[in-house]
Amino acid sequence: MADRYEDKNVCAGGSMNTSMISIRHLCKEYPNVTPLKDVSVEIKKGEVISIIGPSGTGKSTLLRCINLLETPTKGEITVDGVVTTDKKCKVNLVRQKMGMVFQSFNLFAHKTIIENI
Repeated sequence: MADRYEDKNVCAGGSMNTSMISIRHLCKEYPNVTPLKDVSVEIKKGEVISIIGPSGTGKSTLLRCINLLETPTKGEITVDGVVTTDKKCKVNLVRQKMGMVFQSFNLFAHKTIIENI
Protein backbone atom coordinates (compact mmCIF):
# COMPACT_ATOMS: atom_id res chain seq x y z
CA MET A 1 0.00 0.00 0.00
CA ALA A 2 2.21 2.73 -1.35
CA ASP A 3 0.07 5.51 0.12
CA ARG A 4 1.55 4.77 3.55
CA TYR A 5 4.76 6.43 2.44
CA GLU A 6 5.45 10.09 1.81
CA ASP A 7 6.18 9.49 -1.88
CA LYS A 8 3.07 8.02 -3.50
CA ASN A 9 5.26 6.27 -6.08
CA VAL A 10 7.26 3.98 -3.81
CA CYS A 11 6.91 1.25 -6.41
CA ALA A 12 4.50 -0.19 -8.89
CA GLY A 13 2.09 -2.83 -7.78
CA GLY A 14 1.70 -3.89 -4.20
CA SER A 15 -0.82 -6.46 -3.18
CA MET A 16 -3.34 -6.17 -0.40
CA ASN A 17 -2.95 -8.98 2.12
CA THR A 18 -2.99 -9.54 5.87
CA SER A 19 0.76 -10.09 6.13
CA MET A 20 3.18 -7.40 7.24
CA ILE A 21 5.99 -9.30 5.51
CA SER A 22 5.38 -11.87 2.80
CA ILE A 23 8.24 -13.88 1.33
CA ARG A 24 7.50 -16.16 -1.62
CA HIS A 25 9.91 -18.63 -3.18
CA LEU A 26 12.98 -16.64 -2.14
CA CYS A 27 16.34 -17.87 -3.38
CA LYS A 28 19.80 -16.42 -2.92
CA GLU A 29 22.67 -18.03 -4.79
CA TYR A 30 26.37 -17.27 -4.69
CA PRO A 31 28.95 -18.94 -6.95
CA ASN A 32 29.75 -21.75 -4.49
CA VAL A 33 26.78 -21.82 -2.12
CA THR A 34 23.00 -21.39 -2.02
CA PRO A 35 22.07 -20.17 1.48
CA LEU A 36 18.37 -19.64 0.63
CA LYS A 37 16.45 -22.10 -1.52
CA ASP A 38 12.70 -21.63 -2.08
CA VAL A 39 11.96 -19.90 1.25
CA SER A 40 8.34 -18.84 1.78
CA VAL A 41 6.91 -17.28 4.95
CA GLU A 42 4.09 -14.95 5.98
CA ILE A 43 4.59 -12.70 9.02
CA LYS A 44 1.50 -10.94 10.31
CA LYS A 45 1.46 -7.58 12.08
CA GLY A 46 2.05 -8.06 15.79
CA GLU A 47 3.77 -11.43 15.45
CA VAL A 48 7.11 -11.87 17.16
CA ILE A 49 9.40 -14.33 15.43
CA SER A 50 12.94 -15.62 15.81
CA ILE A 51 15.17 -16.91 13.07
CA ILE A 52 17.41 -19.54 14.63
CA GLY A 53 19.81 -22.13 13.31
CA PRO A 54 23.46 -23.10 13.09
CA SER A 55 26.07 -20.79 11.64
CA GLY A 56 26.04 -20.64 7.86
CA THR A 57 22.41 -21.64 7.33
CA GLY A 58 21.26 -18.33 5.81
CA LYS A 59 19.73 -16.45 8.77
CA SER A 60 21.59 -13.19 8.15
CA THR A 61 21.23 -13.61 4.39
CA LEU A 62 17.45 -13.83 4.82
CA LEU A 63 17.36 -10.62 6.88
CA ARG A 64 19.65 -8.87 4.41
CA CYS A 65 17.38 -9.93 1.53
CA ILE A 66 14.24 -8.68 3.32
CA ASN A 67 15.88 -5.26 3.68
CA LEU A 68 17.38 -5.57 0.16
CA LEU A 69 20.91 -5.13 1.45
CA GLU A 70 21.37 -8.28 -0.66
CA THR A 71 19.51 -8.73 -3.92
CA PRO A 72 17.62 -12.04 -4.00
CA THR A 73 18.37 -14.30 -6.95
CA LYS A 74 14.68 -15.25 -7.27
CA GLY A 75 11.43 -14.74 -5.43
CA GLU A 76 9.21 -11.95 -4.17
CA ILE A 77 9.27 -9.95 -0.94
CA THR A 78 6.32 -7.80 0.07
CA VAL A 79 6.61 -5.44 3.06
CA ASP A 80 3.46 -3.70 4.26
CA GLY A 81 1.79 -4.30 0.90
CA VAL A 82 4.73 -3.00 -1.16
CA VAL A 83 6.52 -5.45 -3.46
CA THR A 84 10.09 -4.49 -2.59
CA THR A 85 11.65 -6.84 -5.12
CA ASP A 86 9.93 -4.93 -7.94
CA LYS A 87 12.64 -3.18 -9.98
CA LYS A 88 10.63 0.08 -9.83
CA CYS A 89 10.43 0.04 -6.02
CA LYS A 90 12.02 2.99 -4.22
CA VAL A 91 13.68 0.81 -1.62
CA ASN A 92 15.09 3.68 0.46
CA LEU A 93 11.56 4.93 1.18
CA VAL A 94 10.53 1.46 2.34
CA ARG A 95 13.67 1.09 4.49
CA GLN A 96 12.74 4.27 6.39
CA LYS A 97 9.85 2.31 7.90
CA MET A 98 11.81 -0.76 9.04
CA GLY A 99 14.59 -1.61 11.42
CA MET A 100 16.59 -4.77 12.04
CA VAL A 101 19.20 -5.88 14.51
CA PHE A 102 21.75 -8.38 13.18
CA GLN A 103 23.81 -10.94 15.08
CA SER A 104 26.97 -9.62 16.71
CA PHE A 105 25.39 -6.18 16.84
CA ASN A 106 26.77 -4.20 19.76
CA LEU A 107 23.90 -3.03 21.94
CA PHE A 108 24.02 -0.65 24.89
CA ALA A 109 23.51 -2.68 28.08
CA HIS A 110 21.83 0.20 29.93
CA LYS A 111 19.12 0.62 27.26
CA THR A 112 16.08 -1.43 26.35
CA ILE A 113 15.80 -3.18 23.00
CA ILE A 114 13.59 -0.38 21.66
CA GLU A 115 15.99 2.31 22.91
CA ASN A 116 18.87 0.52 21.15
CA ILE A 117 17.03 0.73 17.85
